[in-house]
Amino acid sequence: AIRLARVLGGQAENGLWGTGDKVGAAQSAYAIGELMNALDYESLLSPPAHATPYVLAAPLAIAEMKKVSGKELIVATAIAHELATRIASAMVFGRRFSVELAERGIAMSLPTPGYGVCAFGGAAAAGRLLGLDALRIAHAMGIAGYNAPVPMVGKFVTTVPVSDAKYMSSGFLSLAQTIAVISAEMGSTGDVEVLDGDHGFWRAFGCDKWMPEYITSGLGNKWVFTDRLFYKRYPCCGVMQNALCNLEEIITTNNLLPEDIMEITVKLNSLAEFPLWKTRDVKTNAQAQFSVPFVFAVAAHRIETGPLWQIKETIEDRRIHEFMKKINLIIDLDDKSGIRPEVEVTAFKEANKKTYFKSGISKKYEMTDDDITDKFRRNTRMLLDDMQAEKVIKDFKNLENMGDVSNIFKYFNRTD
Repeated sequence: AIRLARVLGGQAENGLWGTGDKVGAAQSAYAIGELMNALDYESLLSPPAHATPYVLAAPLAIAEMKKVSGKELIVATAIAHELATRIASAMVFGRRFSVELAERGIAMSLPTPGYGVCAFGGAAAAGRLLGLDALRIAHAMGIAGYNAPVPMVGKFVTTVPVSDAKYMSSGFLSLAQTIAVISAEMGSTGDVEVLDGDHGFWRAFGCDKWMPEYITSGLGNKWVFTDRLFYKRYPCCGVMQNALCNLEEIITTNNLLPEDIMEITVKLNSLAEFPLWKTRDVKTNAQAQFSVPFVFAVAAHRIETGPLWQIKETIEDRRIHEFMKKINLIIDLDDKSGIRPEVEVTAFKEANKKTYFKSGISKKYEMTDDDITDKFRRNTRMLLDDMQAEKVIKDFKNLENMGDVSNIFKYFNRTD
């Protein structure tokens, strides 16, 4: 992502995160979007699911370029997520995008068929930070909507091996949003009724039905995204998060080492029936994010949660690949799955064979402010020293009082 942003270049408006380079705002948005989704470690918003990389990168790039205040960035962040979940909620897809589980004789609906629906939230928030009035923002949203990618999640979940683009490139959508708002500022027009009518975006996006009242109900009086946001504790698919919490509690409470463990059985929902989640052939970090055997093998080895789960040394670690043979996956459609715990660990410890099990929502499932702060420290360790990390954390906690947010972003740009 960083190499491509360098090639795209542009006017030297923004820092290219992780480097000392300067690029244009659109190129910066592309890189930020890709980096945000690189580990599959971002927050989830229901619906549509992976919203944050698709709605926040463009506003961040514009915020740095325009040197906006922290309060303005907070408002834009809220708007981006609020519009994303309201518009996604208004779309009814029916069975058109259901994916067949042939061996089960059923068709399964996906959380969302595609992330092009996020084009509007990112464009609106970025347009606000750019200083556009309501009409210009509407034009920007119209431009972004006409350039939204087609729904590809169904193809994604049925394809092995997974590509780096995964369910959709967050960088490309963020690039399009940024171009949309800048072109709208320059006077370009978009379809300000892109969402409306019998041939509006909803139909082009493959919906069976459109319920615009979901967008406007309570608008201006109630934020709905705040109750729908979930922070991931582990860098992998959201389907595995609670089970990983339960596994961590089992192995830490009972001090189980990898050599003690004979077998781990994990029960997940029916999404894990697809080959993407069952594969044991893991060669890239994108593949690592969805492979249940790989992820639980890494967790069992107590490798520090974060980027270390997906570095080359971990992906190629022979101990991890050997341990993957000990991971069994069952799903909630299997016979007698209802009586099985979510996680079972059979171990041989102190000359005794014992099975440990755990089900239900883990107490570690919801992250505290301290958990999220620690996650930031781990994620930035390769870029920031301890003093810099603590300075950024302090600034973010005081974001609403900050006059120029680019003073935070400068820490993400290497100068050495």
